[in-house]
Amino acid sequence: MRNINRNLKRLHFFLLGFVLLNFIIQLISSYGIHTNLIFILKCIIYLSGISLFILNIKPFNKITYYFSFYILSTTIMLIFYLFGGLFLGLLTSLISYPIYPKEVKYAKEDLRIYNKFGGFIGACCKYEVAENKLIMFQKIYGEILLQGTIETENVEMKLVNNAIEYRYNVENYNPELQIEIKTDTLEKIEINK
Repeated sequence: MRNINRNLKRLHFFLLGFVLLNFIIQLISSYGIHTNLIFILKCIIYLSGISLFILNIKPFNKITYYFSFYILSTTIMLIFYLFGGLFLGLLTSLISYPIYPKEVKYAKEDLRIYNKFGGFIGACCKYEVAENKLIMFQKIYGEILLQGTIETENVEMKLVNNAIEYRYNVENYNPELQIEIKTDTLEKIEINK
């Protein structure tokens, strides 16, 4: 049992260091490990943190205080899911920010547009632009702000000179003709670092 505890601690802190190192490298160079792989590693960190809390539960032990974060944050998220509420929503937003998965809103070839996490009461339509490199790496270009949400049908995006060319259809109702008129619209959106 002691070997399992020791090996699980090593795995936990190794993965935590790896994820933090990836975060720092991504801040400095905009390159990092693919977001899906990082999310899986974060889930393993959380599960191992909960397991280590249970295995190391002793009063006045410093390591127990550290591992109690994982069990406490999971409990708060579960209570918010069951009961809701503004205070628990804000608290859950703060707690879940490091592990919240990035939702892909647009993917074509190597270009990926992710929904930017702003919490449960965050503003709409902020997106993160990334490009896949090799098999498991990504380059993060920055953020874009759109007027509305990205509709996956009839949308085309291209990365051109630190900007996104965003082509989409707009439907307007013409009251005189009593029909919907579709217009093809092309927008060039600058990427903010």
